[in-house]
Amino acid sequence: MNILYDRNMELGDALFPRLGKAKAIDGRTLTAKEVKRADLLFVRSTCKVNADLLQGSKVRFVGSGVVGTDHIDIPAMQQMGIPFTNAPGCNAESVANYFIAAMLMIGERQGRTWEGATLGVVGVGNVGKIVCRFAREALGMKVICCDPPRKENEFDREAQSFISLEELLPQADVITFHTPLTNEGPHKTRGLFSGPLVRKVKPGAVLINFARGPICDNALLATMLGAGLLSDVAIDCWEGEPDYSPDLAALACLATPHIAGHAYEGKANGTLMVYKRACEFLNVDPGEDPPFPPALVAKVTLDAAKFPHDDACLRAIVKKTCDIEGDTQRFRQAFDGNVEKRKANFDALRKNYPFRRHFDATTVAIKNASQELLQKLAALGFQVKPVVPRAKAPVAKTKATKTMTKKKTVVKTSRKKA
Repeated sequence: MNILYDRNMELGDALFPRLGKAKAIDGRTLTAKEVKRADLLFVRSTCKVNADLLQGSKVRFVGSGVVGTDHIDIPAMQQMGIPFTNAPGCNAESVANYFIAAMLMIGERQGRTWEGATLGVVGVGNVGKIVCRFAREALGMKVICCDPPRKENEFDREAQSFISLEELLPQADVITFHTPLTNEGPHKTRGLFSGPLVRKVKPGAVLINFARGPICDNALLATMLGAGLLSDVAIDCWEGEPDYSPDLAALACLATPHIAGHAYEGKANGTLMVYKRACEFLNVDPGEDPPFPPALVAKVTLDAAKFPHDDACLRAIVKKTCDIEGDTQRFRQAFDGNVEKRKANFDALRKNYPFRRHFDATTVAIKNASQELLQKLAALGFQVKPVVPRAKAPVAKTKATKTMTKKKTVVKTSRKKA
């Protein structure tokens, strides 16, 4: 059995050879000629899978180890009778971790904490749900939600309290998008944040797009930043990827090359999900999951008393495990006026993204932490180990010590008599 898999699929080298003769490929440059003799095809979002790619091939199963499906022509595959699976939720926690890193960095930049501020979450699926929980339990934010497709389901009780985007924008201090990219239908998300609607944004709001680039009009975001209508913008997903708007990238406080979901777990879980679905399709035993490597920073030790507030302490910890500023710096260094070089640099940054793990792969040994701070760390998933200061051993009084103490008392008494 011939298998092609994207070389950027974490654990691909360990898993896919179990099923047959496996070859790693570059998804972005994959051709129909290469696919012709393949039985199984496994890709990520950089590979456009359509009728032209699959026509005349032996492919009988396609797996995409990412959440989105906008790179897959699903109707064409259905017409060709080729089963397809993706990996919904595989990188949800990775993106939510990145969101927290962004919020803490922006809070420090603006000289504020997020306690009591209002977060507007647009898209409350696998990622959005975790973002809501993190924002409430770790940052102390008030959360309002918008997800029209979910609200239309009358059996979805939670969604009945959701509001429209028009209602959300004037209330939100921070707007964060976590929707899929859809091009048609009553709730299409392409161009969701564009046109006259943006006039409803609360002045000075922060906008975060860690979902899909075309959800937001990138030129409009640059204009709003320049005019001060938005105080800060954090962008991980861009219109026209792997190309992007240099103007917006220069103005955004955080600009990264679509790697919010690139924690090791985010990519490895996606590969595991499609691999196991392929095993079900082939009716074979998937075997044991390969072990995950340890975090680069497996333990963080610090004293909470040295920080002015909880957000500052959280930021110090998160920065050691998810360095979003370092990601931004590398992205800015890769800016290039030549479009082709800019695109190549974008892909290279994604391919060579530094290793990171989820928060729960790190233990935090912390002293002088309030119970509230300990709960915030636990809410983010960190393994928390409170450090209790050791009590000082009592000093044994020697005979000389007792004599000195007695003499001091006599002197003190004589002064009183004087």
